[in-house]
Amino acid sequence: MLPTVLITSAIAPPANTPMLGMTDHNLRAITTKAAIYFWVGQGQKNIVVCDSTGSSVLTDEELLSIRKLHIGIEQIAYRQDDAMVVGRGKAFAEGQLIKFALDNSELLIKSGHFFKCTGKMFCRNFAAICDLIATHNIANMFWKLYEHTLVDRNLVDARFFYTSIVDFHRFVLPAYAASSESQIVEYQLSLSLNSHLSKGAGRRPLLSGFSGGRGDQCQEYYLGDLDLTYPCWYSLRQGK
Repeated sequence: MLPTVLITSAIAPPANTPMLGMTDHNLRAITTKAAIYFWVGQGQKNIVVCDSTGSSVLTDEELLSIRKLHIGIEQIAYRQDDAMVVGRGKAFAEGQLIKFALDNSELLIKSGHFFKCTGKMFCRNFAAICDLIATHNIANMFWKLYEHTLVDRNLVDARFFYTSIVDFHRFVLPAYAASSESQIVEYQLSLSLNSHLSKGAGRRPLLSGFSGGRGDQCQEYYLGDLDLTYPCWYSLRQGK
């Protein structure tokens, strides 16, 4: 089965959510829809949208129009514990959201492996990333976070990654569960991946869209040859 893209969203987060720059619910909905339509326009055939605030990102009419393009799309609403989000942070909440999606999505259960992408974002070179994973029989792939404002360049980019349902529960979800606003998930993930995956280099996913945390459009970087040999963590499928 073709890989499924899981899009995580939080259209109506609690007003006192820490480190949240984009708070307007209408803007969050619009930017999330824009990202979903980009995935559709790219030709992605299996999409799951899971919102942690009990919101429906797409209307029934919009879902129907997407399905007319022979795209399998599911929309799942999850009602998070707002007090826990405020106390534990957005990353902890996202981990619980991904777990909920894996437990309730038929598309994800059938596919076994999936891409996770934070809502409001999309991967411009997704076809090349899929080809890389298929050609090398990759089971898991995570990339380093690249931000000029960050001092520690060894953090994991938690916005976009590829993994299996089994490995998500085994070593990705525990990193989310251990995270907080002071112990960010990008750091917790690096500890976990260093223990479970190999380090290597491969094509860098080119991400675009909007950041809910900062509340602005994400910067796009061109790194020259490094875009083709970008640091990552990976594992191969067994028996390959």
